[in-house]
Amino acid sequence: MAQTSKEKNFVSCVIYLHNDAETVKPFLANICQVMQDNFEKYEIVCVNDGCTDNTVERIHAFLEEQEQLKAVSLINLSFYQGVETAMNAGGDLAVGDFLFEFDKCSLDFDPALIMQVYRRALEGYDVVSAAPKHGVALSSRLFYALYNWSSHFRYHIRQERFRIVSRRAVNRVNQMNVYVPYRKAMYMNCGLKTDTIIYDNSAAVHKTRNREERGNRSGLAVDTLIIFTDVLEKFSMLVSMILLGFLIVMFGWIIYSIFSTVRPVEGWLSLMALMSFGFFMLSVMMTLIFKYLAVLLNMNFKKQRYVVEGVEKLAK
Repeated sequence: MAQTSKEKNFVSCVIYLHNDAETVKPFLANICQVMQDNFEKYEIVCVNDGCTDNTVERIHAFLEEQEQLKAVSLINLSFYQGVETAMNAGGDLAVGDFLFEFDKCSLDFDPALIMQVYRRALEGYDVVSAAPKHGVALSSRLFYALYNWSSHFRYHIRQERFRIVSRRAVNRVNQMNVYVPYRKAMYMNCGLKTDTIIYDNSAAVHKTRNREERGNRSGLAVDTLIIFTDVLEKFSMLVSMILLGFLIVMFGWIIYSIFSTVRPVEGWLSLMALMSFGFFMLSVMMTLIFKYLAVLLNMNFKKQRYVVEGVEKLAK
C-alpha cells in the first residue's frame, strides 16, 4: 500500500565523509530514498573532512543523476580534523527539528532502521542510537569498558553507527558548552531520555582506518577519558592505597625489629620508611591535582573550533 502522508518534522542528515569514494554513492542513494519516501522537508549536510580521493566528485556525479532531491550542502573542511570536529561543523549548519548523525559512510544496516530509530524518538526519546552487534574492535571494547567503569554518569556508551537527536537535545548540549568534544558522551549525559537500538550487522564489510584516523581516534579516547571520567583520580587513588599499604608494612617491620633480635642494616629501615612516606604523599598530591584538573575541565572544556574552507549549496 502506498504511503499517503509524510512526516511533517523537518529532519537534517549530517553525514561524515573521509575518503569514502567507494561507498558514498550507494550510501547517499539509500539515505535520500528514505528521506524522500518519508519526509516532506529534509536536508542533507555532507562534511568533507579532508578527503584526498574522489569522494567529492562522486557526490557531484550522484546529484547529477537525481531530480527530486531537496537541499543538499557540502562543508569542505580545510584539512583533516577528525570525526568529532567535523560533525560539530555539520551540526552547526543543520537546521532540522531532528538531526540524523551518520558518523561513518557505511551501510551495514537495513535502511528501514532509519525510520525505526525515528519512530522510537517520537515515543519521547531525545537521543536514539543505532549500535552494531558485531564487528567492534578490541581496542574500542576496552575503551568503552574503561569509560563506563570510571564514569559516574547515568547512561553507558557503546559503539554506534548513527543516531537521531532532537533539537531540544542539541540546544541542551550547546548550553552545556561552546564546543562539544565528544558528542556521544554529552548526549548520553545531558539529562534527557536516550535509547539504543542494537542491530545485526554480521554480514557487513568493515572499512579499516588509516594511520591518521587511528591517531585521531586514540587522541580522542584519551581526551574523553580525561574530560568525562575520573579514571585518573581512580588510578592515582589506587596507587596511593598501594603505597599506603607498603608504608604500613614498613612501620610494622620497624616496630617488630625494635622488640626482636633481628637487626637490619643501620639506617635501612628509616630510609625505606621515609621513601615510602614520601611516595605516598606524592601520590596523594597527584590525586588532588587530578581532581582539581577534572573540576576545571568540567567547568570549561577546550575551545578548539573547526576550520572551514567553504560551503557549497549542491541542490536547492
